Amino acid sequence: MNRFVSFQTLITRVFLLTAAACVLASTPPPPDPLAGNISAQRPMQALYQVELQANAVGWTPSLATTAGDIWDSVGDFSRAVAYWELASSLQPDNAVLTRRLAQSYLELGRWSQAVIALSRLVDLADDSWAHFQLGILQSVYDSRAATEHFNLAARDLQFQGVVTALLPILSDPSDLARAMRVGTVLATHTYWPAAEYVFHYAASMTPLLPEALAYTGIARDQQGKDGGVQIEQAVAAAPESAQVRYLQGIHFQLVGKADASIEALTLAASLDPLNAAYAAELGLAYDRMGVAVSAEYWYKAAVTLSNSDPRFEDLLTAFYQQPSVNIITATPIATTTPIPITPTIDHTPAAILTLTASP
Repeated sequence: MNRFVSFQTLITRVFLLTAAACVLASTPPPPDPLAGNISAQRPMQALYQVELQANAVGWTPSLATTAGDIWDSVGDFSRAVAYWELASSLQPDNAVLTRRLAQSYLELGRWSQAVIALSRLVDLADDSWAHFQLGILQSVYDSRAATEHFNLAARDLQFQGVVTALLPILSDPSDLARAMRVGTVLATHTYWPAAEYVFHYAASMTPLLPEALAYTGIARDQQGKDGGVQIEQAVAAAPESAQVRYLQGIHFQLVGKADASIEALTLAASLDPLNAAYAAELGLAYDRMGVAVSAEYWYKAAVTLSNSDPRFEDLLTAFYQQPSVNIITATPIATTTPIPITPTIDHTPAAILTLTASP
């Protein structure tokens, strides 16, 4: 599948001080969520105090921010964002508020609003994080803008590695291939929310690419979300796709369904018997279950199928170094046909390297 080898003005302080002085005798002081731990222990009481103050002097950036923080602390994130939006509208040149709002939009998947907030943030603070997020959001539809933002983000050391990997991909003329490749790089660097956005974009294109749906599910799983819906949709669309079955197996591993994972990975290996990655993943799966004979068999198969690729040899060596392993009994699958392999996402808690055959 070569096609996929292949986002008002500031109220014056003078007015606020004057208004506050007029009501000081009859109005309680603004709540401090840290003082006495009020908001943490009695959030609704703290929120009531905020509302009293706002009714007396009007909403200020501080009051709106506090109200948002309180709603966030009780688990009502959407209502919290509404108050942070109010705070930001009252103080639009506050970079801290703008960044919080941008982060909130990203978390909620409100992409167009995220672009607006991030664009305002780079104007206010030339924030490298904001440039990086804008690069991701725009990478799927505006390569030139994404390139500019990624280059600016790379001034920050934490983004240099991933940006170096992403920049060459942006020249891919195929929107689908570019999205899939960008998503894979983001996943490799464990930027899972960003990877979910990009894979979801790829999955929304026509014609449907089941593998994009499956990768979306994996990205969701990695964030503690439910990726099962996307995995089921991918399997329904392409039940004979080895890669979809492979990703289904990874999904089952991540949600703790070991037997189902073995079944899906075995099916993937039968659909693409020359794929060293699927053999290695079966080895890992059996290894986790403590089935040493089967684990050794599939590790050896991965080494043979990959023509002794050192990355697969390292998996086999690590297997033999386990104190509980004292057998050398299995016979690997024999083949003289080499296959191209490329790194795929790191999906295991122990960050064990696995590979996926190039489509």
